[in-house]
Amino acid sequence: MDLYERLYDKIESFKLPMNCYMGFLLDQKNTLCVYPLPGSRTTEKYFDGTRERQMLYEIGFFTDNQQLADQTMWMITENLDQTETLESENDSFESFDIEVSETPFISQIDNRGLSTYLLDIKIMINQFN
Repeated sequence: MDLYERLYDKIESFKLPMNCYMGFLLDQKNTLCVYPLPGSRTTEKYFDGTRERQMLYEIGFFTDNQQLADQTMWMITENLDQTETLESENDSFESFDIEVSETPFISQIDNRGLSTYLLDIKIMINQFN
């Protein structure tokens, strides 16, 4: 879906200290990824075929540098908090609310000392046929 790519583009525009990738976290240190979460849903259907949808995404950062992760994830949070809409490139959706639903948090630390930081995002859109 175009929304996923536009969210990725928006995150990349924040001039982060590393590149962000689309897809799930890999077991490689200093990997920053954005990916869809289960639970996205249609909240309303309209007669013209438009669907109001709640879309869930997560940003994950797998790292051995907790200071870098904390700074990066808060930079993303602050920028997304100031983002009001995402523009579709193919007119497939119109966003009307972007919400950081959970501020950055450490999800786990493995036995090698590598931490996983997560940030959850909810985007409300009207998806067109």
